[in-house]
Amino acid sequence: MKLIFAVVCTALAVSSGKVEARRYDKCELVRELYNSGIPKSQLADWVCLVQWESSFDTKAINNQNTDGSTDYGLFQINNRYWCDSHYGGNECNISCNSLLSDDISIAIECAKLIYRRMGFEAWYGWRDHCKGRQLPDISDCLLNDIGGHSGGRYSEMGASCWSS
Repeated sequence: MKLIFAVVCTALAVSSGKVEARRYDKCELVRELYNSGIPKSQLADWVCLVQWESSFDTKAINNQNTDGSTDYGLFQINNRYWCDSHYGGNECNISCNSLLSDDISIAIECAKLIYRRMGFEAWYGWRDHCKGRQLPDISDCLLNDIGGHSGGRYSEMGASCWSS
């Protein structure tokens, strides 16, 4: 009986516990972005943006915007225009909660749409901390042999092209 009680208590604690956020490190993020088709020439800008918007935290939420909107996830994507939380538009056709997933593929696709429409200027973190400034050094994440590639897939190049 004590064993059953312990199992039930453990299950309840796990299911009601706060979900842990994933914090990407710089090189993990570079690999994910590159795999998603972000050109090598833009990787440092994206890393800088994520660093200042969410501190590399997939579960980051900012509900302190003056217009009452909320920013979600790694890229701090706003619900006034880009995701559905019953507040505003949904240009990315996604739930805002999907931007909080540790699988960042949906967040990257939405961020790419925002970038195509507005550039990096859409993000205050990039404007205030990255634009015209020295960007993070990502050279330790890349090897020279991917040189001129403008985008592609890490898996096509082989794991040896990336350092850990």
